[in-house]
Amino acid sequence: MSKQTKQKIAQIFKQQVEQKGFEHVSVAQLMHQAQMRRQSFYDHFEDKYDLLTWTLKTMMQDDIENNLDYLPWQEIITLVFFDIQENANFYRSILQSQTEVDVVKELAWHFQVLLLHVLKQKGFVKEAKAYDLIETYSLGLTYTMTNALFSPSAKEYDELAQKVINALEFALRT
Repeated sequence: MSKQTKQKIAQIFKQQVEQKGFEHVSVAQLMHQAQMRRQSFYDHFEDKYDLLTWTLKTMMQDDIENNLDYLPWQEIITLVFFDIQENANFYRSILQSQTEVDVVKELAWHFQVLLLHVLKQKGFVKEAKAYDLIETYSLGLTYTMTNALFSPSAKEYDELAQKVINALEFALRT
């Protein structure tokens, strides 16, 4: 299956999750909507949890890893917060209705890639404490982002992103 086909299935998956909720999306419905054979799905994904993992990974790679050499890290963080807000119904559904895929861990892993990039630029790569910062900060950043999805008085994505950027800039002061 080509990457385009996987992306088509993932896009339909995201739409269905937003509309119906994760627990009400089936492979049969997805493939009917995609106008593809059901077996095509199973040729490349084990189940909808595998599709969820691939979808999250692809979304984060598009926002983070694909922009490391093109955008300042602050803009990447803002972009991710924007995309989370734009796909809020999708994220709320997958965070509330399934536990098989650790969404926070998956998102945090991609933030670790970003933070490692930032620390390399700052010359902190060989310091063990820098790696502790990466792991801890990535989880905190991800919880800040995902908790905002459920807050009745949630801040806008740019306010949250700026809070995260300010905290990281403070931590990196030397």
